[in-house]
Amino acid sequence: MMLSPRIAVVALLSALLMACSVEDDQPRSQVAVTFYPPATSFPGAAGDTETITQKRHFRADGGSPAQSITINQRRDGEQPRINGEDASQNATFIIDFLGSTTLDVYSESGEFLYNIDIFADMTQRHLCLPSIYMSKFELVVDSPVKIAETKKEAHQFILACRTINEGVEEKAE
Repeated sequence: MMLSPRIAVVALLSALLMACSVEDDQPRSQVAVTFYPPATSFPGAAGDTETITQKRHFRADGGSPAQSITINQRRDGEQPRINGEDASQNATFIIDFLGSTTLDVYSESGEFLYNIDIFADMTQRHLCLPSIYMSKFELVVDSPVKIAETKKEAHQFILACRTINEGVEEKAE
């Protein structure tokens, strides 16, 4: 029995549509990522109460536009201030992806620092990424999966990442 060309075309189109709809049905994964400055990233001359600013960039999957990161922190962990005001942070991001994604992290001058793969089993987690390359760090922190709504909340996300990684930095040295 021979299939008519018309039936073959309809069958082929139906198969293609089903394949596309399976991909569309795949749930999107979402994580919050907070970039934080490890203690080893503070300049030696910076005092405990001095606010330092670190600028970084990251790109998901190598093709997306780079996102700018600005972290203002003090070595002592207190709320950073600039010109007498609580410092702004642009260090927490929500990342949506299918299956997995790779984040590439760059210095302010564009130098590649490191990358990390994020997989679907990490969905609905808050992840901590250091502002410098570190061979060991705790990735998951117990913080909500959201963008900070205030300067104080942004500082709390960064501080949570710094706190969970204090012991890891000491072991790595």
